Amino acid sequence: MKTSTFWIVFCLIIFSEGIINAQKFKFGLLVGLDIANAHLTDKPDIEGDLRMYYPMIAFNANGFIEFKSTGFVGFSTEPGFIQKGGLQKYDKDNKDDDVRIQLNYIQIPILVDLYMSNKLFLSIGPELAYMINARAKSKDNSYDISNLYDNEFEISGLIGINYNIIEKIDVGLRYSHGLSYTMKILWRSGFGDYVGESKDYNQYFQLIGKFRI
Repeated sequence: MKTSTFWIVFCLIIFSEGIINAQKFKFGLLVGLDIANAHLTDKPDIEGDLRMYYPMIAFNANGFIEFKSTGFVGFSTEPGFIQKGGLQKYDKDNKDDDVRIQLNYIQIPILVDLYMSNKLFLSIGPELAYMINARAKSKDNSYDISNLYDNEFEISGLIGINYNIIEKIDVGLRYSHGLSYTMKILWRSGFGDYVGESKDYNQYFQLIGKFRI
C-alpha cells in the first residue's frame, strides 16, 4: 500500500511539473540568409584542375521549439530545410560560367542555449541533416548529381550568438562545419597516376531571424 501511494504521489508530482514546465516552451519560425561553401581536405596542387569552391548565397527555413530553465541554460531544436554546397567558377571574369553545387537538406539542429543575459545568449550543438537531392546549376542548365555523393546523412557542429530585439523576435549569427564528409574525391595526374584523396565537408555562415508565435 505504501509503495502504491508513493508511486501515485510521484506521478502526480511529475505530471504537475510537466504542466508547469510546458508553460516555458516557446514555438516559432526561423529564417536564414546563408553563405555556404564546401571545404576540401588535402587537395593536391594539380595544374588545370577546376574543382575549387567559392562561397555562394543560400537560405534556410525552419520551425523551432525552445525551452528556457529558471537558470542560464536552455534547449532548442529547429527542424526545417537548408541549402548547402558551393560555387564553382570556370572563368573568374565571366559569371555566366559559374556553376552552383546546390545540396538540399532536411535538417534538425539540437542546441544548448547559454544565456549571458536576458537578451544575449550563445547556442551550440550538433546539426543532423539528410540530403534530399543535389544539383549542379548553371545559367542555362541544371543537372541532378545526387549519385556523386557518398553520404546522404550528415552530422555538423554549430555555434552561434543570438540577441533578443523584442519579446518575440531574435536575430543571430552562426557558423556550421560538417563533422562527417559528403563525398571522397580521388585525385589523378594528367597521366592517370593516383596522387591523393580529399574529403568534401559542408560549411556555412548564417544570419538568422527567429519569430515566436
